[in-house]
Amino acid sequence: LNPRMTIENIVGDSLKAHGLAKRKEIPDRVSDMLEKVGIHRLKMKAFPHEFSGGQRQRIAIARALILNPRMVVCDEPVSALDVSIKAQVINLLAEMQMHFKFSYIMISHDLGVVKHVSNRILVMYLGQAIELAAKSALIDNPLHPYTQALISAIPVMDPEKKRKRIVLKGELPSPSNPPAGCRFHTRCWKATDICSVAAPKMIEKEPGHFVMCHLYN
Repeated sequence: LNPRMTIENIVGDSLKAHGLAKRKEIPDRVSDMLEKVGIHRLKMKAFPHEFSGGQRQRIAIARALILNPRMVVCDEPVSALDVSIKAQVINLLAEMQMHFKFSYIMISHDLGVVKHVSNRILVMYLGQAIELAAKSALIDNPLHPYTQALISAIPVMDPEKKRKRIVLKGELPSPSNPPAGCRFHTRCWKATDICSVAAPKMIEKEPGHFVMCHLYN
């Protein structure tokens, strides 16, 4: 958020840039959108430093949604927020999606967040897609060893239940110079000889569940 601009200008600038509203209409459009995301319209003349981190995230959401998009890309939208504020922002995103009828692409390293908001999940490793499935299929039956490791790291809220954590060993290779064969083989506990010399193909192991791993080729 530009520290030299008021919230009204930050959220309304895109309307002006795309010619989607007359100048006199912009304040009303901005105040209406701010109210929808939980920012009082009387704060339109305030500057970003006058808001908390969670409020600034709501302002960023308002700035995106005021253009009435069909798709919104959220790149780590809650990574810098504490747990309670994170939950509020995630719930706001879900509420706005129901209200405005658009789709999300949620990019996150936190599978707990992804699990909460997504319908389908694509797992990537070193810039390569390795598994794609509906949320329930991927969380309940992860096929790729890397996906299995990621899911094992999701905290279990019930203190009576325990999940066996899969701890990956070895150094993370450089994405600009990935290993030959399967990119994950240097850290995979299930790797065989073929994994280091041949790249696996993405196959549909189950209906709608795709995986790139020699275990299933």
